Amino acid sequence: MKVTNLTASALAGVVLAFAAGAEAQEFPERPINLIVPFNAGGGTDLLIRGFAPHFADAIGGNVFVSNTAGGGGTVAAGALAGQRPDGYQLGYFSITVSTIQPQINDVPYGLDSWSPICSVAASPTVLFTSESNPMTTIEEAVEAIRAEPGRYLYGSSGPGAITHLTAVAAFQGLGVIDDVRHLPFQGSGPALQGIAAGTIQFFGDTEILMQGGGLRPLVVFNSERLASMPDIPTAAEIGIEAPLNELYLWGGFFAPAGTPPEVVQQLSDACGEAIASEGFQAFAEQTNTVLAYRNAEEFDAFYRAQYESNAAIIEAAGL
Repeated sequence: MKVTNLTASALAGVVLAFAAGAEAQEFPERPINLIVPFNAGGGTDLLIRGFAPHFADAIGGNVFVSNTAGGGGTVAAGALAGQRPDGYQLGYFSITVSTIQPQINDVPYGLDSWSPICSVAASPTVLFTSESNPMTTIEEAVEAIRAEPGRYLYGSSGPGAITHLTAVAAFQGLGVIDDVRHLPFQGSGPALQGIAAGTIQFFGDTEILMQGGGLRPLVVFNSERLASMPDIPTAAEIGIEAPLNELYLWGGFFAPAGTPPEVVQQLSDACGEAIASEGFQAFAEQTNTVLAYRNAEEFDAFYRAQYESNAAIIEAAGL
């Protein structure tokens, strides 16, 4: 009887293992939602819509992109944190949404709310003005700001977003932060409409925005000049000191904490395959997107380290 019980237990274990394996192999059984935490039209939205078809091919299922704007990305993150951890909803969160907003605002998520899936990109930020603006250089912009304190506005996709931090780094680093005003928008799309209409004069984001036209770069927050805009100085070149002279908009996919490890692995592998695909590589080259893939394990360690180290950026930005 003892031997029979052991055999039955072993058989049950085999059946359960087979069932679990079959369930993992069947993933995805329905479409996967890639959530952009901003309105359509901004740099993050353009990146994820370029990524989605290649991810769908890699995962072997249907994928769609949705936009949930508000709170500088925290509305989408807060909503996702409370969802079922089954791998069917992934949020593409940046450095600010995942590591800065939880440290400066009362949001319903934190360091341990996620199962990191993969990182995708890490692009330096750029401070832009409109091509119709008579200011053609950052020096001319600073001169105009000092001549008429309070007249000029910089926009952002929300307080604490990388678009906000880029402008703060520029104007604080150049000593004119008290002479410009901040006008936050609900996402990069509306902010770009604002700069086109002349409502705001400055906006910071990645160079992917150059694809839409109508913008003039003024300063790059990178360690060296960008090949795509060799005439635009780095922040360090114009006297902006560390830690304000380099800012990178990194982003990656997060699932709610507790997502099954086998699903995380499958999603992470598909992410890597999509990033390496010929189609997405061509998209990245066309949009000057700097790709930085990390698998789930690597991204989890990176994300946790960034969460701790970004306290210095928060202090520098006065947040």
